[in-house]
Amino acid sequence: MVLIFYREDLLQKRDGSISMTDLLETWKGMESAKNLNLTRSIGVSNFNIIQMQRLWDNSEIKPAVLQIEVNPTITQNELIDWCREHGVIVMAYSPFGAILGRKQDGPPPRADHPILTNLADKYNKSVPQILLRYLLDRRLVAIPRSTNKERIKQNIDIMDFTLTAEEIEILSSFSKNYRLRTPAKWYSHPYFPFEKKNLTDAEIQYIIEHSKED
Repeated sequence: MVLIFYREDLLQKRDGSISMTDLLETWKGMESAKNLNLTRSIGVSNFNIIQMQRLWDNSEIKPAVLQIEVNPTITQNELIDWCREHGVIVMAYSPFGAILGRKQDGPPPRADHPILTNLADKYNKSVPQILLRYLLDRRLVAIPRSTNKERIKQNIDIMDFTLTAEEIEILSSFSKNYRLRTPAKWYSHPYFPFEKKNLTDAEIQYIIEHSKED
C-alpha cells in the first residue's frame, strides 16, 4: 500500500478553513506511519519541483511516488526528469486531458485528430488506448478513472503494442501546459503548487467562483 499526501490534506482543515501548516510538518506524520509499518510506501500528489526538492532535502524517508496530471497537452518533462533522477515513481492522473472532450475550452487535439486516429488504426486500438500507451512508453504509471466495465477492460488491454520513440515525440508536441484539473479555490494560497499569473484579487475571486472542479 502507498500512502499519498494529497494537497488538500495540507491546505484545508476539517472545518473548511485554510490551513497554514508547513508541508514538512505533515510529512513527518507520513514518516511516522511508515516507521510504524502502517504503510509500505509514502508519496505526494500535486507537488511542484521546488516543493519536491525542499521535501527531499528535509526528509528522513524520501517520497516513493509523485502523483501529477500528465497527458499529451501537459507533458511535465522537467518534473518527470527530476523524479527519474531521484528514483521517484510518477503516477499520471487525468491521462486523457481534454482530448476526449471533457472541457470544450481545452487546446487541441481532440479524439478525432488525424494523428490520433491514424495511430489507433495502425495498432488496431482506440484513441484512449493510444493515450494510455503513450504514458506507459514514457515509463509512467497511468491511472485512468472509469466505472464502466468494458472501458476498464479496454484500459487494461494495452500491453500488446508499443509506440515508437518518434510517435511519442509527435504526441508530446501537443503540449500546451494545459491543466484539466486545477483546484482554483486554492489559487491565492502560498503553497499553491501550480503556475500563477499576475492576476488581481478580483480576477482570482472570479476564477474561484466560476471554476468547476472534477
